[in-house]
Amino acid sequence: MFQRQDIERFLKVNGVSLEDSDEEIKSVLISAQWHKNDVDAAILVLRENKKDHKTHVDSLHKVFRSDERMSPETISSLLGIDMTIMSTEVQKRHSHARGRMQPSQIVFIACMALTLSLIAVFASMRYLEMGLFHKTLL
Repeated sequence: MFQRQDIERFLKVNGVSLEDSDEEIKSVLISAQWHKNDVDAAILVLRENKKDHKTHVDSLHKVFRSDERMSPETISSLLGIDMTIMSTEVQKRHSHARGRMQPSQIVFIACMALTLSLIAVFASMRYLEMGLFHKTLL
């Protein structure tokens, strides 16, 4: 984890103060060939509350290591996009995803199964010369 003092010292050596914009700080860190994730983490460390470091750690655990649902505002802030989804649409897609079959689909499957089984029975009777295809009936 990055120490606030180390980042401050690095920025001071490069002529950037903590009051400068995040973009300027990012550009200095990227020009020093820092990884993008490290740059973001350094910005978070610089912008967090000096007295209470717990808030920052809790928010990271909530986003990356939690099984609970995130609010639409959190998703919007993380992704940078706004989405509007109606609850009826979610329920409709959820019930459709479960795979309930329509009665017409059940009837179609039953008819196809019956047709294929009759074809198989008549084909085997023809091949073996049995039943309707016995020599005595022809």
